[in-house]
Amino acid sequence: MIDLNRVDAIRHLPIAPDEKGFGGPAHLSPVTAAALVAQRTVVHGGWLGSPRVHLRQEALNNNLDVMARFCADAGVTLYPHGKTTMSPQILVEQLERGARGVTVATAQQARVFRRFGVRDVLIANQVTDPGGITWLGRELTEHPESSITCYVDSISGVQLLTEQLSAAGFTGRLAVLVELGHENGRTGARTGDEAVRIAEAVGRSSRLSLIGVAGYEGSLTAPTAELTLDAARVFCDRLGDLAGALLAGGHFDAVPMVTAGGSAYFDVVVAALAGNPAWRVVLRSGCYATHDHGLYRSISAFERTGSVPGLVPALEVWAPVLSRPESRTAVVGAGRRDLSFDAGLPVPLRGRTAAGEPVDLGTAVVRQLFDQHAILTIPGSLDLAPGDEVGLGISHPCTTFDKWRWIPVLDEGETVVDVVRTFF
Repeated sequence: MIDLNRVDAIRHLPIAPDEKGFGGPAHLSPVTAAALVAQRTVVHGGWLGSPRVHLRQEALNNNLDVMARFCADAGVTLYPHGKTTMSPQILVEQLERGARGVTVATAQQARVFRRFGVRDVLIANQVTDPGGITWLGRELTEHPESSITCYVDSISGVQLLTEQLSAAGFTGRLAVLVELGHENGRTGARTGDEAVRIAEAVGRSSRLSLIGVAGYEGSLTAPTAELTLDAARVFCDRLGDLAGALLAGGHFDAVPMVTAGGSAYFDVVVAALAGNPAWRVVLRSGCYATHDHGLYRSISAFERTGSVPGLVPALEVWAPVLSRPESRTAVVGAGRRDLSFDAGLPVPLRGRTAAGEPVDLGTAVVRQLFDQHAILTIPGSLDLAPGDEVGLGISHPCTTFDKWRWIPVLDEGETVVDVVRTFF
């Protein structure tokens, strides 16, 4: 499923003092993640810099275990979305807990995980660029034991893949899924009839093989949370109807894959689609691994259903206080270059004085984010000065991970137990 030796080799790569998040006073020359772990480096032991990001090991393990149990109990397969972390080290943990492959969004991301020997890769997207299509053909020719799948949502897309795979010398068949979309959504055929016509085009292709149907319910929006859930249920029913129609039409040579399920409404997907022996359900959730303090904390299935145990935020960014220009304002040295801001502003968690004493931030909130600065509104009585640090929770982990190349993992004693590498 994945080459453990290649993944372990990441821990022996040099981390230079100018690497973001590192470069503390003790970090004078390159060091490896393995060395930091071996010497039991603590977060304030002089190796890490500020701003820095880190993962909480206990929370991360909890989240991986919770989702593994959910999928096992529901009888569904998990292909976690690798674009969230782009970390082979985290993917190893997901695979060891029962995940059967990895989801990616682009051919480039697929290439990263194939480099680490991941056999089963689902590209949850169309591949229409010549480089990506050529790579698919070459990779499947050189590694016929691998399973790489992508989406199609138009007859012209089917023709493009067929023609360019043939031009690249590929003589096999690329496995594809017909994607069903929705109005004002992203990609995907807008109607079931259109999706059937695309499936028929795949059947006529000399280079493609239809293995299932796909959709994404996470882009649906409605005026209220309950109406959004209703829309997700309706969409999943449509996806099941499409799978049933294609089965009845003889479009599949084997039990098809039906895949949906982002990190928000995967429970709706399971309720609508799981348990049917005519197909196998594949969830693609990715953000569950670290959860967050904003978007997913408010809409996660485990939060909505009150499941215990649920998911726990695992990702934090810590940054120094740069200035206290007004009694109710603190300027912190982390911004859009360091933190997500596409789905809500960061959430102040707690502080720490330069001497190491904890600071209760009270009602502090981030009111504005610049490239390298977060502007906090804080209680006027709060004793927070330049050189102190503030820990910030994030909303939408995907767009925080892509801002850091090395991310320390800390145990409950603030000791570094791993340093994960991202490959964006």
